[in-house]
Amino acid sequence: MRDGVRLPPQAASDRQDAPMLEGRVALVTGVGPGLGRDIAVQLARHGADVVLVARSERVMPAVAAEIESLGRRAWQVCADVTSASDCAALAERVAAIGPLDILVNSAFHAGDMGRFETADLARWRRPVDVNYFGTLQVTQALLPALKAAGDARGDARIVMINTMSIHDLEAGHGSYAGSKAALGAVTKTLARELGGYGIRVNAVHPGYIWGDSVRIYFDWQATEVGEGTTWEDVYADRASETCLGYLPHSSEIAGAVVFFASPLAACVTGTALPVNGGHWLPPSA
Repeated sequence: MRDGVRLPPQAASDRQDAPMLEGRVALVTGVGPGLGRDIAVQLARHGADVVLVARSERVMPAVAAEIESLGRRAWQVCADVTSASDCAALAERVAAIGPLDILVNSAFHAGDMGRFETADLARWRRPVDVNYFGTLQVTQALLPALKAAGDARGDARIVMINTMSIHDLEAGHGSYAGSKAALGAVTKTLARELGGYGIRVNAVHPGYIWGDSVRIYFDWQATEVGEGTTWEDVYADRASETCLGYLPHSSEIAGAVVFFASPLAACVTGTALPVNGGHWLPPSA
């Protein structure tokens, strides 16, 4: 406890639960050391075999080893979601594995930080290419495998990783928030269009995702403030804005993804779920 604010909890990825996803195959894009890794491992802990997708092999071998240590299968594929040829090759690889039960679109670009009036709009295209068109491109390429799962088992799942930033808007975040807002709208469109194939489409909207990258960011912010400010001070300020008094760890965000991927959410589609500790609250119905 720090001045009435709770510090980050223990990583949730160590929890043991029943294998709700036994016999299912999941694919996670954007597998890195934070949220992508935690999503993949949490899916495996709940019984899924996992296809790992990232632009480089830097992190995937370690994540694959974790998944295999749980008795699950892991496949590693280097692919860039903005490349049509990479997405086509990924779809071929998945087709050889079989029906794809779960697709988690976690690949993202953080955008160009800066105000609109002085922005180089050419630099705003990159987050749109990754967060919007890249996500749609890889989803479209994998639709045959998802439809096969829908036909075979009556339920396939797509989970989009979106952001609180499209609700709680901040100056300087326009390139990122704009790309994710577009994704938020099309997520509901896909839920409408794909439901007939037995495919559910939902999104989780994290706020600050506690982990090494955010701690480094808070360290930088503390340096900017100066006067002896520490990252713990910055953390306390941000955490005090939430209902629960702490910033969720990436493994907790992964738990929400597992929920959408599981039979517990069998009738849930077209939903945007805030997973931010109550940092931003949706308006009442």
